[in-house]
Amino acid sequence: MRGLSRLNALRHGFSPLRISIGTGSRIRRSSDILFEGQASFDFGASITARGGQIVFGDNFSANEQVIFNADIGGKLTFGKNCLVGPRSIFRTSNHGFLDLNSSIAGQKHDSRDITVGDDVWIGAGVIVLPGVKIGDRCVIGAGAVVTRDIPSESIAVGVPARVIRSRSD
Repeated sequence: MRGLSRLNALRHGFSPLRISIGTGSRIRRSSDILFEGQASFDFGASITARGGQIVFGDNFSANEQVIFNADIGGKLTFGKNCLVGPRSIFRTSNHGFLDLNSSIAGQKHDSRDITVGDDVWIGAGVIVLPGVKIGDRCVIGAGAVVTRDIPSESIAVGVPARVIRSRSD
């Protein structure tokens, strides 16, 4: 909790606010972050939203070394009762790269929202790219790269992630 008091734009939606931040975690100054209730982050989490916004739903839990990045733009939203496995990455923007007359570093970013529904389990080492919506009650298998929307109640695995079955089957 030590670093939370230093944030310029930290807000909370509901009382009581119960947030646990692990050792070595970092929340960037001037980040626009909304906690809607209880949230827990294991050691080494990185949370930054200086150009976008991050919303963590109630009863959110992230394992070690997870990256949450909405730094350039876009909104990253997690519903209620979400679990995130270790070393997963959520990033709401990518570098432009189509202009061959300009360096990649000099090109504009493409920012889009990421939405994760209620009661979702994201496995270890998952990467979720900009513009993705993961529906309610989904499971995303370890190591998946989510490049497109995943419908509610789906189990998705692989690179790129694909739905292998419905949880309701």
